[in-house]
Amino acid sequence: MTSALLNQLQRKLIVSSQAMNPASPLRHPEILVLLAEAAELGGAGGFRVDGADVVRLLRGRTSLPIIGIVKDNRTGFDNYITTSLTDVHDLATAGADIIAIQATDGTRPADSFAELAAAAHRAGKLVMADIATFEEAMRAAAEGADLIATTMVGHTAATNGHTRPPLDLVRVLSQMPTPVVVEGGIWTPEHVAAAFAHGALAVVCGSAITAPDIITSRLVAAIPA
Repeated sequence: MTSALLNQLQRKLIVSSQAMNPASPLRHPEILVLLAEAAELGGAGGFRVDGADVVRLLRGRTSLPIIGIVKDNRTGFDNYITTSLTDVHDLATAGADIIAIQATDGTRPADSFAELAAAAHRAGKLVMADIATFEEAMRAAAEGADLIATTMVGHTAATNGHTRPPLDLVRVLSQMPTPVVVEGGIWTPEHVAAAFAHGALAVVCGSAITAPDIITSRLVAAIPA
């Protein structure tokens, strides 16, 4: 299954259908799934969604690969993406093909990345490690990651202000045996082309497709004073 699924994702655009703004009226599973279905019409090769309820609903409507996450809204921890064995179980049961787990330095609520990755593998799922640095990627690969994603670049203390998409990091990561997925900062066709040119297996794009509030604010910001 591993090689078949990775082959299915090769050279594909994965669409992240999430509502990043807590105030967004799109924060309903049905709406997020509709956005994903619309992206499939445009050629999306897979999806990344937040929550077992969204995974379950989307699983019934698409045969494309689904990357599932659960965001832990508790404060006081550095790692907040898929932080517990319960998260892993719920996503696997709901039908996610890949479970993304944050693998950055810093505090965790409970279970380690290695423990969560092992649980995902026992459930027959692949593991995507959301990292911000080369060192984190190396450690995650050693602890069971099947894919490395640049999701957290710019979102950790060590990478605050770093350029996204982090193409220089992608070039280095692409030399590893573990496939790399570019996520974060993908806004243009040129970004997509560059990510693949630097060695990405696949590219994840979210806000530029499924976040009308963020898209609107970027355009509004261009209005002359």
